[in-house]
Amino acid sequence: MLTFLKILHLFGLMLGAAGGLGGMMVAIQAKRSEGAPSPALLALRPRFTLVTLSGVLLLWLTGLWLWLVRYEGALLSTAFLLKLVAAAFILAVAVLGFMAVRRGQPGTPPPAYLQRLGPLAGLASYIAVALAVYVFA
Repeated sequence: MLTFLKILHLFGLMLGAAGGLGGMMVAIQAKRSEGAPSPALLALRPRFTLVTLSGVLLLWLTGLWLWLVRYEGALLSTAFLLKLVAAAFILAVAVLGFMAVRRGQPGTPPPAYLQRLGPLAGLASYIAVALAVYVFA
């Protein structure tokens, strides 16, 4: 069971990374396009936000489950708490991005605050993974 949870957790990591990188590439290409970006390109934005949110939610569900099963909910270390803070920030950005895409009109750029938070979420991802390696290695 523990092995299956770890596999699901890594799958969530891959989904979150794929969605985040894909969304970043769509945003870069949309800025580079002369005039309005193509509808086909903009149609990818909601799909990537859904993939990102799905991956991050899967990470949280399996991560908490692994923590409860393997460590019985024990406070592991300050590094573990910092990893959770970074992961919470990533979850908040993923939820905000998903909500913004769902509320927005097709073809409209994401809100300015998301354009600033996106790169910070990427940095938080590196920090969370580095801290996870440190805590669980």
